[in-house]
Amino acid sequence: MGKVVANLKEEKVKFVLNIMAASFFLLPFFWIVSTSLKKASDITSYPPKWIPTKFTFENYSNIFQIEGGKFSLFITNSIILTISTVLVVILVGALAGYGLSKLNIPLKNVIMTLIVITLMIPFHGLLIPLFSIMNDLNLMNTHMALVLVYVTFQLPFAVFMLKNSFDSIPSSLREAAMIDGSSEFQNFFKVSLPLVWPGLATVAIFSAYTTWNDFLIALVFANSQNMRTLNVGLTNMAIGQYGTDWGLLSAGSIISFIPIILLFLFLQKYFISGLTSGAVK
Repeated sequence: MGKVVANLKEEKVKFVLNIMAASFFLLPFFWIVSTSLKKASDITSYPPKWIPTKFTFENYSNIFQIEGGKFSLFITNSIILTISTVLVVILVGALAGYGLSKLNIPLKNVIMTLIVITLMIPFHGLLIPLFSIMNDLNLMNTHMALVLVYVTFQLPFAVFMLKNSFDSIPSSLREAAMIDGSSEFQNFFKVSLPLVWPGLATVAIFSAYTTWNDFLIALVFANSQNMRTLNVGLTNMAIGQYGTDWGLLSAGSIISFIPIILLFLFLQKYFISGLTSGAVK
């Protein structure tokens, strides 16, 4: 009986601690939501008001109207870049991961070691040479330049993750398919690829999150107004010479959260299983 009471007390303590931790981490998000629904007078009032005196959606409507509705263009640019990057990273990463896992490639252990080493290289140190390369190729201020840079930095993680995912598939499946007359590409697309959905979901979420939330790369390689992404465009719209429009910035931030949150909710079960089965051998 004493152990049962002790366990109940322990569970209550854990529950309270979890609630406190969740509240602590959700507090900034709640403040951004509250700010996005305030009038300018409430945002700058002192002491700060956690709950708006009067709820308003002016910030959400204004953000799509100022500067000729450029915010919609910024969202479109981010969507195009994110989808393109995710597709390229998944396709190339899956092919490379399958080859390094199942095919007899010379020095594949050395290749895999080099790929892992590239994960430790900070991308900030490569921005200048990449900028020079893109400028020489006349690719600056294009979607292709941004996609190429995003793929360059995301592909090592994708190859590492998917290689481990393919390692978890028994080689007997591939051998049986080959005996039945399946080609290597048929074996890849019809037999192996459907079995690594958790790994693919993990890579897709990582790639989408990294591309969608990027600021520095988009700022460096796309400095024209029509090529700005969501984060760069929102920053230029909300932060001006004479101050920051916190209502506008908060509304834009909330809008930018929605796609990633929805993506994670839909792929959550695959994401968690992908991390456990693909990253741990």
